[in-house]
Amino acid sequence: MSGNATAELQKLAHQVGVDATDLGFLTSVPADDLRALRGQIGEALFQADKHYFAKVAGLSKNIPAPIAAKVTEFALPPLIAARVAELLEPNKAVDLVGRISGSYLAKVAAAMDPGRAPHIIEKIPPDKVALVGAELAKQGEWVVIGGFVSTVTNDGLHASVGVFTGEQLLRIGFVLDDTSRLADIAEMLTDKQVDEILVAAGEHDLWPELSELASNLTDAEATRLATQLAAAPDAVREAVRSAAASGALSAADSARLGLT
Repeated sequence: MSGNATAELQKLAHQVGVDATDLGFLTSVPADDLRALRGQIGEALFQADKHYFAKVAGLSKNIPAPIAAKVTEFALPPLIAARVAELLEPNKAVDLVGRISGSYLAKVAAAMDPGRAPHIIEKIPPDKVALVGAELAKQGEWVVIGGFVSTVTNDGLHASVGVFTGEQLLRIGFVLDDTSRLADIAEMLTDKQVDEILVAAGEHDLWPELSELASNLTDAEATRLATQLAAAPDAVREAVRSAAASGALSAADSARLGLT
């Protein structure tokens, strides 16, 4: 099963609320088909109760923002709050976002479809984006973070990248909806984060994740990764070499990491 298909299966599992292993019967389905299925399921779930969410969104227009924020966090389950937010006027939604707690906002984000609300997400302040990202990372919500990376602004992305460890960045990068942003993320990494990425790949057997990163880097960032690998401790270098020898990393990945 390709890395792309594995990532898509993880995203689909998150969407329907099951473990990826429960969808083992779909392992032979191409990544593009899994992505299309995920989109169809998301749309069906949204449309099924859209009339209800629309009514709640309509009511919120007449409630002062401070009161609406308190009522939302106290009375609305995160799933309902997420669907309502997707139907709100952007400035109203962003005003509410600024007034609710980071922990509740993370739960709302986990239930939201970023592709349905880019007009809202792009208006959220970078510090709030980073706060939610850190909260989601604590919960291991890699698929959720990966979805939002496609829609946040560059400032929001930069703020978020700064709060993640190398291991977290590897796991997030593997499930990005927009892999073209991996190159952007790589440019934002500190040397410490790059070192953490190399260590985490070996410690947690994250070779598909490292492969996804390596294959989407610019030549300059690939050179940087190879340079830091060359200067890494012996154990880290040996783990990467072993992964390359076993086929866990492709010949192309090995070349980009300076192993050939």
